Amino acid sequence: MDHLSRPSLALPLILSIGSCLYLIALGIYRLYWHPLAHFPGPKLAGLSRWYEFYYEVVRKGNLTFHLPDLHRKYGPIVRITPDELHVEDSDYWEYLYSRTSRLDKYEWMSGRMGSDGMIFTTANSDLHKLRRGVLNPFFSRRSIAKFQPFIKEKIQSLCAKFEQYKEDGRILALNHAFSAFAGDVICQYCFGLCYNHLESPNFEESFHDAFIAVSAFGHTTLQFPWVTPIINSLPDRLVDKMNPALHMLLVLKKDFERIISKIAKSERKNPEPLTVFHEVLNSDLPEREKDLKRLGDEAFGILGAGTETTAWALTLAAFYLINQPATMERLQVELKAAIPDPIAPLDWLRLEELPYLSACIKEAVRLSYGVTSRSPRISPDRPFKYKSWDIPAGTPVSLTIVDVHNDEAVFPDSQSFTPERWLNNPRTHNGSSLDRYFVSFGKDARSCLGINLAHAELYMVLATIFRRFTFELYETDVSDVRMAHDFFIPSPKLDSKGVRVRVVGIDN
Repeated sequence: MDHLSRPSLALPLILSIGSCLYLIALGIYRLYWHPLAHFPGPKLAGLSRWYEFYYEVVRKGNLTFHLPDLHRKYGPIVRITPDELHVEDSDYWEYLYSRTSRLDKYEWMSGRMGSDGMIFTTANSDLHKLRRGVLNPFFSRRSIAKFQPFIKEKIQSLCAKFEQYKEDGRILALNHAFSAFAGDVICQYCFGLCYNHLESPNFEESFHDAFIAVSAFGHTTLQFPWVTPIINSLPDRLVDKMNPALHMLLVLKKDFERIISKIAKSERKNPEPLTVFHEVLNSDLPEREKDLKRLGDEAFGILGAGTETTAWALTLAAFYLINQPATMERLQVELKAAIPDPIAPLDWLRLEELPYLSACIKEAVRLSYGVTSRSPRISPDRPFKYKSWDIPAGTPVSLTIVDVHNDEAVFPDSQSFTPERWLNNPRTHNGSSLDRYFVSFGKDARSCLGINLAHAELYMVLATIFRRFTFELYETDVSDVRMAHDFFIPSPKLDSKGVRVRVVGIDN
């Protein structure tokens, strides 16, 4: 029998030895012969993605905070994974994220979202241009301006809830309220449906918990892309039981499928598109771009981008204004002069003319960052140049919005909420316009699709509530808004209960 057992023992041994030799050879190649081997950085980062895994998964979105330490040690350009470089240089932003260059995204990063069908995750620049071009008119300033009546209607619902909280003496979680508002607005505008989350008790039925859960899990799906297809293959009922926070997204998934199928079977043609689905299905895009799954993925991408980022900017603005009485007083003086009647409906385009309100919004967006994770760009056919470094074509290179907005040379006392820094056409130490370094919405061909909708919501909500209401913070401090984790979007400390307030006054 010994002669029968030897081959069965030999095969695992051969496979084990072969695997070890392969890993050793791969390690030697990455450290000494890889095109990025001569770039500075920790050897472990150049050797394996387990370095990134440790900081992102084990330490819960910590790599963004670790990058400045690496740059202090190794210099302005650092190899942070076997295939990727990171740059810390605010002046390099407009070169790397250029409108004029043909730059691709890093396809690996689409694993975070579990789909490459969204505009946001589309790697190829030509395909991105094709997909984005169809939706640009839908999100134009003119289109958003025509949608103001619905935004005003939802703001009135928000104010009515605030009045109820004042009457009942209850504690109000502003982050949940703003998430419910932003979700209602973008769902109606983009998809023609509204779940009326603003009407739910304590705003419990918003998308807030679902998107926070998905964002936090994104670091895991980025490292292990096979996880998402497994989860997607599970019955919705099982996923709902495994993570109840995802319930609203499962409801939304079914509604998207129903709406898309209905539109696809209809004549489709309307004088004005009613939803983003009409916009795509009525377009000249190839039929493969009108696939049910891709449209569903696109819808989730738009909803995610347009809900929590806007809600968080509103939350952060509200916290700092309530927490800084002098700042609040200056804003309210401007609002009372511009809006004599506190309950008058407001016009977004007129509100943009108010300098201090604009400065407060800009400062809130700066400190809320938008997207906090890195978003690498790839030059597919020519090398990048950074100072004396020649970066090989095809190499993912990134900066982060957090690094630029926290750059003390550009934004002194960068962690403070200082709207005054945006007044009177401000300049930096080198004479450049401060706007050059305001990058939350992006500045290249992949800049934020929904910037106009976000601006409309920010201006109309903040002007309305701070013209009409007075708040005081309840068991809330700066740690409840300061970023402690990078889950693609900013997250405060994990045990934060949100930005909670009492409504203490109403001006009617």
